[in-house]
Amino acid sequence: MVTREENELITRVEGGAPMGRLIRENSWIPFALSDNLVAGEAPTPVRLLGENFVSWRAPDGRVGFLAEGCPHRQASLLLARVEGNGLRCIYHGWKTDVSGAVVEAPTQLVRHDRFCASIQVSHFPVHEAGNIAWVWLGGQDPPPFPDLPFTTDHGNKTAVTFSALPVNWLQALEGGLDSVHAGILHQSWTRNVIDEKSEAMDEGKATVAFTKIPTYDVGEAPFGMRAASLRKQDDGKTYARVTNFFFPLVIVAATGFVDRYHVFAFAPVDDTNHLLFFGSYGTEPLSQKEFGAVREDFDPDPRNFSTVSGDRSNRWGQDRALMDAGHHSGFSRSVVDEDSVVQVSMGPIVDRSKDNLSGSDGAVANARLLLLEALAAYEKGELPPGSARGPDAVCIPDPYDAVLGPDESWLELRPR
Repeated sequence: MVTREENELITRVEGGAPMGRLIRENSWIPFALSDNLVAGEAPTPVRLLGENFVSWRAPDGRVGFLAEGCPHRQASLLLARVEGNGLRCIYHGWKTDVSGAVVEAPTQLVRHDRFCASIQVSHFPVHEAGNIAWVWLGGQDPPPFPDLPFTTDHGNKTAVTFSALPVNWLQALEGGLDSVHAGILHQSWTRNVIDEKSEAMDEGKATVAFTKIPTYDVGEAPFGMRAASLRKQDDGKTYARVTNFFFPLVIVAATGFVDRYHVFAFAPVDDTNHLLFFGSYGTEPLSQKEFGAVREDFDPDPRNFSTVSGDRSNRWGQDRALMDAGHHSGFSRSVVDEDSVVQVSMGPIVDRSKDNLSGSDGAVANARLLLLEALAAYEKGELPPGSARGPDAVCIPDPYDAVLGPDESWLELRPR
């Protein structure tokens, strides 16, 4: 059971909160799809851990990431003119380039170049991987980027969506770890996948993937946690789906399809908002529409895939007539919408002290414990699992799944 005090610890990220410090000082944080950072376009607003930033792509391909306030008088650089590889503030004309250097300060007439060189700009390193742009907020000397399985270094590509959602980051992360809801909340979609796309799934998995309620088994890992959802079948076999949780912001999960995996990455915007990066990866990944997880006539916004409409007064836009016609949830645009709306319905920050976890909540329970233990250890000077500042390179293997015989264990499996 998580107490209210513990819930505050693991959810709050603003204003120097312990979890915010842990994330800032140990993790590369996703903030945009690479495809959405287009050279020549206006600066992109970014908010992470309760602070405001701007980002833009320069003509030479580099991505700049600065504190939003101009280093002169703090006017918003969202208003800035994009000139070459820099942003020029419209207030007094100061120009800051993509490397974080002030290159022009028209208001400084004496020893101009020396003056510009003396200005300290809040500039942050960016790394692009998996069609996602990641930023290091922990200082100017970034540690190596982790070895993620969904990058081109492993011969993989991604088909990832971006959503900005009005709910605490941990509610979304717990949803990514929670395999049991897939066969319930998403049943109108999973039926389609099983019935119409089984030829693309591994032999023997099409009928077992999400049709049974799982139990969970959890194992420690240097990067965070491995969680196996185990679904017992009528023939005595077990479908094991192993998910890797790269502490504290990334999850990769098996899909049942050959050479296709799910990726989830979360970015805490502030205490009550987060960014969700969700999709698939593999040598030939599928978009959510190709996966059968988006309604055919739904044309999502690439800069905000899922938007929750309405509020409690209209059940967040739920279509009850659609439910009466056979759709389980009443949200028919996409699987992401179903996840988003139930998380928003919990409130901006859910009170986990009121939860009554069941036998299929093992991954969620262990993730909460992992967060609390990591925070306690970090306060004593120990690095959390998967820290980019650790002495060893962080490597996250592919997730995997398999149909096990009565005497086989998921712990004996190895990624393909």
